Amino acid sequence: MTIDRKVFDQNFYRVSYLLSRFMVPYMRSVYREFDGDILLNIVIGEIGTRNLGQFYEASRNSKTFESRLGDVNEHRRVLRPCNALSISDASGIPRETVRRKVNVLIERGWVSQNERGHLYLTPEVAKHFQRFLLLLIEELLPAAQELAEVLEQPPIFPESRSTGKPADTD
Repeated sequence: MTIDRKVFDQNFYRVSYLLSRFMVPYMRSVYREFDGDILLNIVIGEIGTRNLGQFYEASRNSKTFESRLGDVNEHRRVLRPCNALSISDASGIPRETVRRKVNVLIERGWVSQNERGHLYLTPEVAKHFQRFLLLLIEELLPAAQELAEVLEQPPIFPESRSTGKPADTD
């Protein structure tokens, strides 16, 4: 969806409200889920995005995507590894902070680390967050639909086709 800048500008307050109505409760739920440690959420999100990104793109239309990730023997073979440095570079979080957060995630059983320092999400993290993600998506989709409806409206002052400037409204 391409957003018409005029429609966005004309509906700025409405769009801000609609987005905030979703984002503020979402951020509160993330804050609670990670015991107030937002950086922990960013680190696990970066690990997950890196692990799954390449495999997802290659398997997007494959029916084996979830089954291969759920198979303990296949799990690490299909995930793209990352390390604390790549997470630090991507997120802007200092590497030592990333390492401390990774240790917390390992203690929780949500991340594993091999002898080379490669980080992987564990199947446990999927089990833990399945309900959380379902509730999030159930809230996200109506909010996204409402935003799209606002942003798909024609501009109040249509542009003149020849000049690109607002048409006269006599």
